[in-house]
Amino acid sequence: MLSRLRVMLVCTAAGLGTAAAGQFTFPEPEVYARPEDQARARLRLEPCAETDVGRGCYRWDSCLIREAPCTYHVDANTIASVPTDQCYKMEASRRYRGVWLDEFEGQAFIPEGTTAPEWPRGDATRSGWRERFESARASRIWLDVSRVGLEHHFREGGRKVLIEFDGRKTMYPGSYGHLGMSGHEIIVDHMISLKECPETGDCR
Repeated sequence: MLSRLRVMLVCTAAGLGTAAAGQFTFPEPEVYARPEDQARARLRLEPCAETDVGRGCYRWDSCLIREAPCTYHVDANTIASVPTDQCYKMEASRRYRGVWLDEFEGQAFIPEGTTAPEWPRGDATRSGWRERFESARASRIWLDVSRVGLEHHFREGGRKVLIEFDGRKTMYPGSYGHLGMSGHEIIVDHMISLKECPETGDCR
């Protein structure tokens, strides 16, 4: 569920253009699975009027905010989102194998035959830093293991797990996972194998 602070951020982002809003910008309508969310996406930059409140718009303090795709109101102060595979179009289920980096709020899946994204270092105001950051974010894959009851075992520095499973990947790139820091998400539907990697050396 989104906190009051998150709602305020949405309120702020609602008044920004696509470039300024960054990762809080909504994707194009065709990425959404449900017609109602596609309709919300088409109207995402349209300002709300008083007459729109309760019909695709809501009020937060003195701000009128358009309903975001895939969200619903739990109560007056809480907004929640539907699950990823109800919100976005997904690819057909297939077999995946690779390394799962299980880190607190930063887990990621690295498919076999690929390498982990390289995040830029140094001064974020330097030329090219933002482009390298977005490139790394776009290649990162968030792994949703909640459907198979796979537990996290966080430790300092994270852990690496060699994993094989059947799952569904988001059809379109976007902002997935914790704080939208992953370009794609895969939902694990069926586990095949799981093997802890040594703290030193390769996962094989």
